Formats: sequence, C-alpha cells, structure tokens
Amino acid sequence: MVRRGGADWPALWFGQDAASRLVVARDLTVLAANRPALRLLDGGGLITLRDGALTTRDRRSWSDLVGIVAEASSSARIGVVGAGDGAVLVDSLALEDGADSPVSLVLRDLRASVEIECADLESMFGVTPGEHQVIVELLKGYSSREIAEASGKSILTVRTHVKRAYGKIGVKTRGQLFAKLLRYLSIR
Repeated sequence: MVRRGGADWPALWFGQDAASRLVVARDLTVLAANRPALRLLDGGGLITLRDGALTTRDRRSWSDLVGIVAEASSSARIGVVGAGDGAVLVDSLALEDGADSPVSLVLRDLRASVEIECADLESMFGVTPGEHQVIVELLKGYSSREIAEASGKSILTVRTHVKRAYGKIGVKTRGQLFAKLLRYLSIR
C-alpha cells in the first residue's frame, strides 16, 4: 500500500481486497492506493499515475474524471471515464464533509472482461428489449455511435432508444443512469 501526505486511512479499507481502491485529494493527487489500483494505473490504460496524481490519455476522459471527483459527496456515485473498451467505471465517495475532503475511488477497468447484467428493466421501467440492450451497452461504457456500429442499427435508432429509455427510467445523464440502476446491476 502506498501512503502520501501523512494520511492515516484505515488499513482495513484496503486490506486484501482485489478491487482497485484509491484515496485522492480533489486535485487528483493520490493520497493512498492499494496494489490492485497501482497495477491498474501502471497498466497503460486510460487512467494512469503521473507525478503522484491521476491523469488520463485524452481531454474528454480527463474532464470525466475531474467531474466525478469534484461531484463526490457523502452519497456513493458512479460514473464512467472514457468510452468503449477503454472505459473505466469509477465509484466515488467523499470521506468527509466539505468541498476539500478526500475522495475514495474504486476503479473497474471495462477492458477487462467485466460483465454487467441488469435485472428485468422491461417489467420494472417499461423499456423495450431494444432499449434494454442499449442501456446495458451504455453501462459498459460504449458510446451511442459504438453501439450503433456494433449492432448494425443506425445512430438515430440508438439515440432514440437512449432518449426513450432515459425518460422511462427517469434520468437525464449516464451518471444518473448508473446511480438509479446500481441496485439492479450485477457487475463481475
């Protein structure tokens, strides 16, 4: 385990957990990280460690990551950094009250064979089977364009599925979608 800044975080939180866990300052300086997190950050993926802080390969991913950390609160939040096979699922939670509080992060590299299964969204929210499939692909980090290319559907059809499913589920963004569906997801 790596510790920086004199932070005294409970060792139990890191323990022998296989999940990639970090504690970062709001400026993305890494205060603590367990071994799986360090392996993920050193693996040449989307999110890496440079000069003791998190960084990304591109500006959009950087904006996604900064936004997730900035919006971290005492309620767990989930977001996606990047898109497609390079996407990273990020769980964030502020460790204390206040805008300057450290944030705990759990990173799941969606390049690894992560499987996301949703409960029966069709009966719970009234989404169609097509909308359900598009929602699952969005949750895996794919963009509407990537979903359209992979499924052979037009981008307009995919965007229509997204818009209608978001309306039925009662969300407006992918982050809200994760938050709303978290209890219905099985992530392996």
